[in-house]
Amino acid sequence: MRRDDKILVVENNPDFCRTIEERFNCDCATDGWDAISKLETEDYAAIVIDADVPHHSGYGVLAYLREEVGEDLRHVIFMTASSDREAVRRNFGDRLTVVGKDQAVEEITRVLEG
Repeated sequence: MRRDDKILVVENNPDFCRTIEERFNCDCATDGWDAISKLETEDYAAIVIDADVPHHSGYGVLAYLREEVGEDLRHVIFMTASSDREAVRRNFGDRLTVVGKDQAVEEITRVLEG
């Protein structure tokens, strides 16, 4: 991914959004409905989604994306506190990148720059 490519960060923690904005060109959505609204009007090179955002959770945003783009979610990074990341992949596809919230910034940076 190029540095000027725009990503969407779906996260209701403003500190987390600011940290990602310092490293990448991004828009932040604070809840699931805000994310879907942005996805309907903008194209993003990557999408980072927190599982626990309010108003149509991160899982709802993933379901919306799957309806729109099908099973190919390789441009999506899903953050979860769940220790069973494989279960998320089984439900949403093996191309989905799932990271733990405890190391999300480092993992997101590694994935997007890799």
